[in-house]
Amino acid sequence: MARKATAARQIYAAVPQTQAIRPSFTVEKLPGTVPHRIHIFDKEANKIKSKVVQEPAGYLVKFYKGHSIRCRDEAHLKLIGADLQLIPMIDDEGDVKAMMPNIELPHDDDDIVETE
Repeated sequence: MARKATAARQIYAAVPQTQAIRPSFTVEKLPGTVPHRIHIFDKEANKIKSKVVQEPAGYLVKFYKGHSIRCRDEAHLKLIGADLQLIPMIDDEGDVKAMMPNIELPHDDDDIVETE
């Protein structure tokens, strides 16, 4: 019995371990608008008033460990360095192994064409 377990471990150890690489982040454009509260100082009443306006949804930047942030516009994307056309592919240690183009997936269900 011990001999079989040793043989199985040796066979398993002989299989080369592949290193997983993944994109460091992905960027996708969000559809629609979101509410945004702005504050305005009213000189006549000497008070700060606020109102809610609609703004474009912006961009969603997803990182490989599950974190994500929303950027309001392209200037914010550029500020954080996520405006790249080629996204770095990294391994488990964080070393850049390759580059891939940033691909956006459509959100609209109208783009899906059904065939009979």
